[in-house]
Amino acid sequence: MRRIAPLETAPEAALSGQVSVDLSAISDNIKALRKRTDAPHFMAVVKGNGYGHGLIDVARTALDAGADWLGTAQLSEAVALRRAGITVPVLSWLYLASQTSATIREALEHDVDVSLGSVRQLEVLAGIARHVGRPAVVHLELDSGLSRGGARKEDWTGLVARARAAEKDGTLKVRGIWTHLAWADVPAHPGNAAAVAEFEDAVREARAAGLEPQLRHVSSSANILDRPEFHFDMVRAGLAIYGLAPADHLNPADFGLRPALTVTAPLVMVKKVPAGIGVSYEHQAITHEPRYLGLIPLGYADGIPKGISGRSLVQIAGRRVPVIGKVCMDQFMVDLGPDAAGIDVGDIAVLFGDPASGAASADDWGAAIGSHGDEIINRIAPRLPRVYQSSAYECPDYQEEAPSHVR
Repeated sequence: MRRIAPLETAPEAALSGQVSVDLSAISDNIKALRKRTDAPHFMAVVKGNGYGHGLIDVARTALDAGADWLGTAQLSEAVALRRAGITVPVLSWLYLASQTSATIREALEHDVDVSLGSVRQLEVLAGIARHVGRPAVVHLELDSGLSRGGARKEDWTGLVARARAAEKDGTLKVRGIWTHLAWADVPAHPGNAAAVAEFEDAVREARAAGLEPQLRHVSSSANILDRPEFHFDMVRAGLAIYGLAPADHLNPADFGLRPALTVTAPLVMVKKVPAGIGVSYEHQAITHEPRYLGLIPLGYADGIPKGISGRSLVQIAGRRVPVIGKVCMDQFMVDLGPDAAGIDVGDIAVLFGDPASGAASADDWGAAIGSHGDEIINRIAPRLPRVYQSSAYECPDYQEEAPSHVR
C-alpha cells in the first residue's frame, strides 16, 4: 500500500524531492526491540512528528506492532493522538505551567498523562484538575544528573510530600516515576549506574511517603539494547524504532533494525563543465579536470546541511557520488565524474536511506557534519511530501473495523 500525505499537490511536489516512510520497517523494529526486554510495558516515542516520519501513522503502526504506550514531548502532539482516535496511555513531558493554559486543560480532558518535576508545576496541574473535575495523572520526574527536566535530589522530598497531599485531596494521581540518563547514549558509562541507584532511592522514598507508582521507567533506546538491568516496568524506545543508531557503538543492523525513512530527489539537470570552473557560491570547489555535474533540487531550506559538501553521500545509478560546492537554499550539485554514461535528467538520487541498499544512512550524514542521524531526520522540511508504504491505513477515515487502541 502506498499513499501520499498530507499535501493535495504532493504528486507535483514530489518532483522536487520526496520522503518515503516504510512503516513495515517501524513495525519490524518494534517487534525486534520488544524481544530484547522483559519489561511489561513498551513506550514508542513519537515526538517531533514521529521523528519526522509522521505522528499518526507511526503511532498506529507502533501500537499494532506491540507498543502499549506512546510518548510525546509537547502536549499538542498528545492531544493530536487523541483527536485521531488513539486511546492507549500517552505520556507528555514538556509544557509551560500556567493556570490559564488551555493546552494543559485539553490534555487532562483527553486523559493524557503528564510529567511533573517541580512543586510549581504540581500546583498548576492541581488547580486545572479541580476545574476539569478529574485528577491529573502524572509521572514524577527525577533529575538524576541531566540537569534538564525533573526535580533534583534535594527537592525530591518536598515534591513527593506535596504529590501525596494532592492525591489525598483528589487533584492528582501518581502513575509513574521516571528519569532520563545523562549518559543514555553511552550505556557503559559509570554515571548511568550511579543515576539508576539514585532513581531507586527516589522510588523507595516515594513509596515510604504513601505513593504507589505503577510504573518505573528509565531506559531509552540505547539502554534497551545494552542495559537490560535498567528496564524496570517500562522502556521508552525512540531512535531505535526508526532504525537509527541510538549510540555510536551500536550498529542497528546487528539488532535486526533497519531505517524506515528514505529521502530521494530527481536530477533536474546534467551538464559538462571544463577544468578550472568554480562550482556554487564563493567557488569553494573548483574542477581540476572536465566533469559532469548534476543538479539536485533540495537545499538547506529542505533540511540539507551545508556540512555535507565534499562528501560522497548521494547514490545515483547504483554508485555514491560526492556533493560539490556549497549547498544552496533550494539546490545543490553533485560530481558525476568525467564520464556520466548511464546517468540522465530524471534519474533518482537517493540522499539517504537503508544502507543495505548501498545508500548512505542518516547516521552517515550525521557523522559527516559531526552530529548524529537523529538531527538529520528531524531537520527534513515539512514541504517535502511524505509517501507511506506498507501502511495498514489508507487514510484517517479508515474503512475497516478499528483496532482496540482506536475509537
